[in-house]
Amino acid sequence: MRVDLADDPAVIAMACALGMDEYCIVGRLHKLWSWADRHCDNGHAKSVTFVWIDRYVGHEGFAQSMANEGWLVNSDAGVQFPRFDRHNGKSAKTRAEAAERKRLERDVTNKTRQVSQESCDKSVTREEKRREELTTTTPNGVVAASDADDQLPAKPSRHACPHQQIIDLYHEVLPQCPQIRDWTPARATQLRARWNEDARRQDLGYWRKLFEYIGTCDFLVGRGSKDPFFADLEWITKSANFAKIREGKYENRGGAR
Repeated sequence: MRVDLADDPAVIAMACALGMDEYCIVGRLHKLWSWADRHCDNGHAKSVTFVWIDRYVGHEGFAQSMANEGWLVNSDAGVQFPRFDRHNGKSAKTRAEAAERKRLERDVTNKTRQVSQESCDKSVTREEKRREELTTTTPNGVVAASDADDQLPAKPSRHACPHQQIIDLYHEVLPQCPQIRDWTPARATQLRARWNEDARRQDLGYWRKLFEYIGTCDFLVGRGSKDPFFADLEWITKSANFAKIREGKYENRGGAR
């Protein structure tokens, strides 16, 4: 996504025509182009209308203003985003193909893990049987494990953090927020820490509800501000910010989650 939009002459013209400041224009363009980047093929959105675009960005006349600046073309078949690659990175189709390759790679990895897990389960079953054989009964009828069993260290169970699935949920539920382009080791460490802090967070349902809740907080998704702020996944998963979100520091009304 372009970083010099605020002083683009077309943005200035749209701001004047719609009676908004440049940053409000940029925020809505960012939201719309992000949606188009995920759902359009080479910038063409089939069956989409100007009315829908106005409703999606929350401002009547926005689509027509974009068209006046050459950023949107209306037709019977839908709308077209001219010079699509100028405003976005790789096309949605290209990224979809890359995502499919990653999915196939994950399938191979999951099958390998499944085979490994089956071997592990068999080993655990043998170990449990051995423990049963090592247990003894005291004179008062209480079953107690032998000394050999006491020497076996407990191994805590922990689910691996599904980074890509959480990123996909973030993109799906919060399309208006900045899209993830690079998932760096530092970002991965940060998300993994939040995942491992609480067993309740080791569930994709928890993260969907969290992102849906964030979507209701105007401040976090750029609503109602002349200088809009959009919380990205890196910001959300920082320890201090994550705690504040859960405590309800950014919500419009109601209790914390």
